[in-house]
Amino acid sequence: MSWLAHHTRSEEYANQAQEFYRQQEMSLAVDLYCLAADEELKALESLDQSKVRTIGITSVSAVSLYYKAKAFAKAKRLAYKCLSQEFLPPFAVEEIENLLQDIRIAEEQSKSDIQFTEGQVLVSVSGGEVLYGAAPLDLILDKVEKIRNIFYRTTEFLLDMELRKRGSPNPTVKSYCDPWLIQAPAGSYQFAVRIRKPTDQLTIPNFPDIGLRAEQITKTFLEIVRASTQDNEKNLAEIVPQKDYQETFLKLTRELSPPLTGKSFEQMRIKSADDLEAHPVTLNIETRKVIKDVLTLKQLESSPKPIADYKNIQLRGILRGLQLDNDWIEVSVDGENKKVYDAKEEIDDVIGAMVNRRVVLDVVEKSDKQSEKTYYLRDIQLEEDLL
Repeated sequence: MSWLAHHTRSEEYANQAQEFYRQQEMSLAVDLYCLAADEELKALESLDQSKVRTIGITSVSAVSLYYKAKAFAKAKRLAYKCLSQEFLPPFAVEEIENLLQDIRIAEEQSKSDIQFTEGQVLVSVSGGEVLYGAAPLDLILDKVEKIRNIFYRTTEFLLDMELRKRGSPNPTVKSYCDPWLIQAPAGSYQFAVRIRKPTDQLTIPNFPDIGLRAEQITKTFLEIVRASTQDNEKNLAEIVPQKDYQETFLKLTRELSPPLTGKSFEQMRIKSADDLEAHPVTLNIETRKVIKDVLTLKQLESSPKPIADYKNIQLRGILRGLQLDNDWIEVSVDGENKKVYDAKEEIDDVIGAMVNRRVVLDVVEKSDKQSEKTYYLRDIQLEEDLL
């Protein structure tokens, strides 16, 4: 049989495997991926050495299919064999080397008692101060924490819980959602996040039996982040009907986006590492502007109409303290501490990381007859994200 015949048959098996994977029929998906890999290997063996680009594409495909079939030994043997060929094109060398790293990680995980769900999110950061395979530690720690927070919020939303304004997620949420950081192939700078499979639900007190699968959390996380980056807020409302959750996800996604200067980084891409057909979510400087506009519109809709004694201004200073339960925050502006009220709607996930850092506040200023001024919060962002 020809390369085309074997390759076509491989694609048919792979498409069937992908469908079973989406239906969570993992055993059937693995068997079909193995058949697809065998056919792709036959296609590779039928090629003449002059077909360099086709050899590269087919080599990557065959190794990848054995990896998806969890046939790690076969995948590694084929990868090393392909890499030993002098005529293998550079793009294929890079992709197979990256696959080898994924295979080694998956192989080690399979030997451990710790099990993970099938879904995996790959995050890449590029531009600005980010180098290939290297990035400022503070930047990555900050983004990892914010992504973890969105995972927790997604879980709370799926569990139909009231929006949490203060404190950490409760033990039930953490039982469903235990995000782990997974090493990813070197890119501009990349890391992966995967949910550990929940422990035995019967051992968890008051564990709600609502049929939530951990795989749903990763899928919904991606859907929410994607919808939050779009200027049509109806897309987010279709996924997240609750308005308080909508605003929370918008603010958290904005905090993932690059600063307007693009100094620390210029772009973040978030995608499924398993569903190759899904387009990545791209967060760039424009994303921050889009989300800012959506949040501003929401604030205008919910705020009372301005009167003569009120005006919209900005305050710039250092966030010194939070008293969210008492509905105010304190900001040092040019050495003078100012209280800003209406802060109870802010959540710890967003504002907690801003303490002792320079911030920009959109506020409503009210002046009374004694010329005393009172400030009411409408929005707060880090100054470094706006300069």
